[in-house]
Amino acid sequence: MLASGFGGGIGRKGSLCGAFTGAVMAIGMKRGRSDSKDKEAIAKIYGKCQEFWRLFEKEFGSCYCYDLIRCHLDNEEERQKWLASGGMEKCATIVEKTANILCDFIDEI
Repeated sequence: MLASGFGGGIGRKGSLCGAFTGAVMAIGMKRGRSDSKDKEAIAKIYGKCQEFWRLFEKEFGSCYCYDLIRCHLDNEEERQKWLASGGMEKCATIVEKTANILCDFIDEI
């Protein structure tokens, strides 16, 4: 699937949260530019993405996976501890809340 590599902050590297990244893709699908030379359209979508970034950070404190879960998922020992402590459930909650925030946000744009 298209977003399979987003997990763990892009391939378990702790970068941007996959739920956040997927939401930005959805915003682009809804209001993205269709003409690469349309400067006005790109300025609008950048503004919408920045607005969504602020909403996400307000809800979760950061857009970065490592900041959210405090674990290096590319380290197998840390990942196993994270899994044992309910890490997947925490991420599922983030994904669910992000989807709800995104649905409200997209309805408004």
